[in-house]
Amino acid sequence: MLDPLVGVGPLRFGMSPEQVQEALGGDATGGVSSGWRRYSRLGVSTIHGPGEELVAVGIDANRGPLVVLEDVVLIARVPSEARADISRLARRHGAKVVLNMEGEPNVPAWGISIGVTQQWLPNAEGYFQRGDAMRTDLLVTGPQLADDPYSDNNVAGWRHNSRRPAPDPGPWTLVAERDRPRWECLPLEGVGPLRFGMTPEQVSAALGDEEPAERRTYHPFPAGTFWETQGDPKEERLTEERFEGTGVRAHYRGWEEGRGPLLAAVTALGRTGPQVLFGGIPLVGRQVTAVEADVMRHITDNDLGLRLPFSGDLEVYELGVWVRSARVGDTTVSEARIGNKQWEEE
Repeated sequence: MLDPLVGVGPLRFGMSPEQVQEALGGDATGGVSSGWRRYSRLGVSTIHGPGEELVAVGIDANRGPLVVLEDVVLIARVPSEARADISRLARRHGAKVVLNMEGEPNVPAWGISIGVTQQWLPNAEGYFQRGDAMRTDLLVTGPQLADDPYSDNNVAGWRHNSRRPAPDPGPWTLVAERDRPRWECLPLEGVGPLRFGMTPEQVSAALGDEEPAERRTYHPFPAGTFWETQGDPKEERLTEERFEGTGVRAHYRGWEEGRGPLLAAVTALGRTGPQVLFGGIPLVGRQVTAVEADVMRHITDNDLGLRLPFSGDLEVYELGVWVRSARVGDTTVSEARIGNKQWEEE
């Protein structure tokens, strides 16, 4: 049960790490950071403030306990249904609901922030495998973080390490299969009109002179400095461009060798990107589980390798082909990332 701004289940805000451990009956087995601790067996993460007092609790959608506020279950719900129930409960109590970075409800008066993550289900062998649905997880905070929980560095660090960065919360546009251009995947070489090693100018030209809608960069940290150093703005390095019209993201490397930015990987976006064909298998815009089943058969039939990164994506080992997922409301669709040899090794 959730006791708003006071605690959840056996946990109370202000507890020390030792008190938390005693209340949960076990050690933090899934990782300990400077500000948060994960109890993987329970599906619970505890987040601690400067004095190590408990300030927030994260509940995993797939392994965590069901958290209930009055008559509303908050965990492992269909997102749209959870939003409707929370809005109904908030109206009943006159509580304000605001949308967070994932487009899901925060209720500061109760110290809750709803998140959404992909559903994982146990298979016949007892191992968890990715499903096609999205389910709600939960951040519960004490009063000091209730208004803006993700402004806290420890909360932000827990969130980044718990699931992927937040998807664009909508609208959930999904391009029909008939309207997607068809691109052939050339493993470790390129995809469609794009070839690894292209400059950003060549990538734009290959996409019909489309200008990127978004660019991501970073500043390298000078040698011998702490990570907090921002680096020299003159050394800004391009790492990614997003092309909304085509529905792809271009990822760049090569700075380390003094040659960058050069195209090293391409993500065909699940909602709006081109259809990518790998060995005749369409990788984009389908049920994730169906694509993974097709790719697994291809791996078995052709004696290829398989790797499962921490993200849960399926990777065709040594070919630089990844099956990824993208949110579309309450469910997901597949997307593909194709990378060069350097990207595959990383």
